[in-house]
Amino acid sequence: MRAFYLPECNFPLILPFILLVCPFMKTCLTLLLSLCAITGWAQQDSASKKGTQAYYVRGSVIPSVAFGFIDAYRNNYSLPSGFAKNNTSGFVPVYIKLEYGLTANIGLAATLCYDAFNYNFSQQYVGSNGPFLRYRTDAFRGFSSGLAAFYHLGNVIRVKRLDPFAGIGLSINNLRYNAYPQGDSLAIRTDHTTDLYVKVGARYFISRKFSLYGDAGYDNHTIFSFGFSCRFLPRKKS
Repeated sequence: MRAFYLPECNFPLILPFILLVCPFMKTCLTLLLSLCAITGWAQQDSASKKGTQAYYVRGSVIPSVAFGFIDAYRNNYSLPSGFAKNNTSGFVPVYIKLEYGLTANIGLAATLCYDAFNYNFSQQYVGSNGPFLRYRTDAFRGFSSGLAAFYHLGNVIRVKRLDPFAGIGLSINNLRYNAYPQGDSLAIRTDHTTDLYVKVGARYFISRKFSLYGDAGYDNHTIFSFGFSCRFLPRKKS
């Protein structure tokens, strides 16, 4: 089979200005460039190691990095009466997962998630000259860590290079709001919560080591996440 190589790309000079103007575009382009780099390395790896099968392996270590979409904390942010919502700025949540293959089908993973955004709103006041607005910003920072067990379904869903999985676990959340609206005032608020972690997804191996990664489910952060993984196989016993 003839190897496929990505065409060489030249980015326009206007790209730095786009990155400064739109943080969300910056995140998407960062993910795209990262995936392009991983794909390039993977193609070189595949060219030198043909005929390898991609499947979940006992004793393997798989770190993953992904970006989450449809942020629950951002979408479910509520304001009491006397406040009005403005725009919300910030980056999408970032996931890091490190999984170890206990058996040929079961893995145990440590999970991390960092979520940060600025929720902008206005507060209504009444002064001697009549009503007026003051513009406020609540900087939200959320950090979650947990453990999850994954069952890999490669022996049930047999698709070449695909590693489907389903996982369940628990995550501990540390949430901080620096100007949370309560009544007619603002307060620093810190919450410590525990949430169920339920995910289904798959990795598609583009080489013996690298794979594209995506999952969907519930962890009280996001519904979908997409990224990439790198697989480190155990050393063969001599």
